[in-house]
Amino acid sequence: MVGMLDQMVHYATLLGSGHVQIHHPDYLEDHSIYDTVRDPEAVLDEVNALGLGSAAPRVFATALVSSGQQSAGGQLWGIDPKLEAGVTELHLHLASGAWLAEGADGQVILGRNLAKTLSVGPGDEVIVLTQAADGSLGNAVYTVAGVLKSIGEGLDRGGVLMHIEDLSALLVMDSGIHEIALRLDDPDDLAGAGRTLGAALNGDLFDIRDWKRLFPELSEYLRVSSGSMSIVLFIIFAVASLGIVNTQLMSLFERTREVGIMRALGMGPRAIAGLVLLETLYMVLMAAVAGGAAGAAWSLRLERSGWDISWMGGSFDFIGVAFDPHLYATLTPSAVIDSVAVMIVVVLVTTLYPLVRAARITPVDAIGRGR
Repeated sequence: MVGMLDQMVHYATLLGSGHVQIHHPDYLEDHSIYDTVRDPEAVLDEVNALGLGSAAPRVFATALVSSGQQSAGGQLWGIDPKLEAGVTELHLHLASGAWLAEGADGQVILGRNLAKTLSVGPGDEVIVLTQAADGSLGNAVYTVAGVLKSIGEGLDRGGVLMHIEDLSALLVMDSGIHEIALRLDDPDDLAGAGRTLGAALNGDLFDIRDWKRLFPELSEYLRVSSGSMSIVLFIIFAVASLGIVNTQLMSLFERTREVGIMRALGMGPRAIAGLVLLETLYMVLMAAVAGGAAGAAWSLRLERSGWDISWMGGSFDFIGVAFDPHLYATLTPSAVIDSVAVMIVVVLVTTLYPLVRAARITPVDAIGRGR
C-alpha cells in the first residue's frame, strides 16, 4: 500500500505537475493566455538561486489538432526539453518515437489516445490550429516525433508537447510564460519550499502552489488511505493476538502438572509468571526475526521487480492519475522495525491473561488435574 501511494504521488508530480508550480495570480482561474509570468528568465534565475531543485518554464494553449479527415481538441504544452527533463520524467515515458530536440524544429509529442484518434505515429504530420495572443489565427504543420505512454486522462486525450519557442511563435507571444514547474530536491518539505519561494518572490505577483493544492482529491485520498491502513493493521494485529492467547493457554493447560510440581518445589507465583513471560519473549523474538526477514525479502523483491498486473487490462487511471501495469513496494527500515516492535508489544500485552492464569495455579489442583 505504501508503495502504491508513493507511485500515485510519483506519477502525479514527475509525469506532469512537478512538486511546486508558480503562476500569474489569475492564471489558474480561467487559464487565459494573457495571464503570464513576466520576465521569466529573471524569475527562473531567482528560483534556481534558492537551491531548492530544478525548474522549467511552460506555455499552454488549447487548439484543434488534425490529420487528414480526423481532428480533435488538444492541450498544447510548450516546454524546454532540456530543462523539462530535470523536472519531470516525460522524456522516459515514451511508447514510441523520440523525445523533442533541444532546439525549436517543428516537432511534437502526442498523447496516446490523441495519436490513436488521429491515426498518426512518429514521422507523420499534424496540423495545429489555435487562437494567437494578438487575435490572429495561429496555424502550423508539425512532425510527430513520438507518442507518450498513458499518463492521465488530460494528456492522453489531448496532450501535444512541443518546444516552448515553437509554441510562443505560434501564439505570437514575444515574452512571458504561463508556468514555472519545480522539482524539489527534498519533496517532503513542501511547506518549507513554499515559504522560501514566497519570501524570495513577491507573493502578490505570483501564485505558488504545491502538488497537494494542485491535486486536492489526491491529497485527501492519501490521507484517508493512511487511516484505512491503520485500521487494517489493527485488525491484523488483533487477530494475531487472539492466536497468541490461544497458543499460550493451550501450552499452559498441557503443562499444568509441570507447573504444579514447580510450585510444590517452592517456586512462587511471580517466578512462574516470569518463566512463562520469558518463554513467550523468546518465542516472539525468534518469530519476529524470521517473519521480519521473510517479509523484508519479499518486499525487496516487489520493490525491485514489481507486481505485474497487466493481465488485468494494462495501464489504468485512478482519480486522474495513470498507472503502469506494475505495482512496486516501498521497503524502508522503519516499516520492518515498527512492525516487529508493534508485534512484540502486542504479544507481551496479550500474554498477561495466560500469566495471571499460570500464577494462580495451586500445586494440589495442578498435580491432581495432570493425572
